[in-house]
Amino acid sequence: MQRLVLVSKKIIALVCFIVFISGCSQSFTSFEKEEKIPSWYLNAPMNSTVFIYGTGTATSIENAKDNGLNDMAARLVVSVGSTTSSITKTSLDNNSSSYSKNVSKDIKVDVEKIKFTNAVTEKSEHIQDNFYVLMKVDREKLFDNKKKEFDINDKRIMTIIASLEKYAKLEKIIILQDTYPMIIQAKKEAIILNAIKNSFDQSPYIEKYDSYIDMINELKNNSSIMVKTNNQKGYFADSLTNMLNQNQYKVSMNNKSDVIISLNNKVKYSIAKSWNIAKVSTTISVISNNKIISNTIISSIGRSSTSQESALENASQNFVDQIKEKTLDKVIFSK
Repeated sequence: MQRLVLVSKKIIALVCFIVFISGCSQSFTSFEKEEKIPSWYLNAPMNSTVFIYGTGTATSIENAKDNGLNDMAARLVVSVGSTTSSITKTSLDNNSSSYSKNVSKDIKVDVEKIKFTNAVTEKSEHIQDNFYVLMKVDREKLFDNKKKEFDINDKRIMTIIASLEKYAKLEKIIILQDTYPMIIQAKKEAIILNAIKNSFDQSPYIEKYDSYIDMINELKNNSSIMVKTNNQKGYFADSLTNMLNQNQYKVSMNNKSDVIISLNNKVKYSIAKSWNIAKVSTTISVISNNKIISNTIISSIGRSSTSQESALENASQNFVDQIKEKTLDKVIFSK
């Protein structure tokens, strides 16, 4: 019996020893695996005035490099963030809200789309199933490439602005609104250029682009608008005039107004289940300098249990609702 107990104790001791060794082995293997990750990957260099760095890992060298470039973009986003914060503070100090209102918050996306065509692989290692890479890009070369693209867009904008003198107010507004996305993109590119090369002064460009954006608002605010209609009842013209007044536009009765909005109503009446129905097709012609700039057709419908005239008035409200949906700016100031 004692012998049996002794044997059992030896077996238990042996099992415990095996479990202990196995645990140590796993811990050692895990430690060894962790140790095998390159130190240069775990302690990647910080961005310098000369280079932007990025690290990446994946099961293929191509994907590892792509991840390295993504990390490089993420680091640049941090620099862009500090630049935009500085501009926002300056704008607020100067009582200007152009920056915050007109530069989209997705500038991060623009940075992530940057193609680091001159990026090189500084270090690379293949350990077990993974590739580890350290990528770097020369700031000066990256700046030169992006600056060339920026200069082309800036020149296009300047050419458009220089051509405005020969146009009437409404046409100027339309041209500027068409150019607006290009202006906003140029603002973002100026900020990104500063993030790449801090010595690049983006302020004159930001101020210039803001002045173009302000020009759109000034032209709108200073343009007189006349509304006329072919419908004697005038419900549609009155509804549109009220809408213009509510939106702070200058409404005039002068035929020499900067903008003339002509409403051509085609009305069809019917009766359905004791309801008077008015179906109206309205062509909105926007005229400047005796020239039709744009035509917009809106189909509206009105109902009334009392009269055709009430149905027509109800249709004029539906007409205004559709303009609100399309936005007043697009109806008046777009081709």
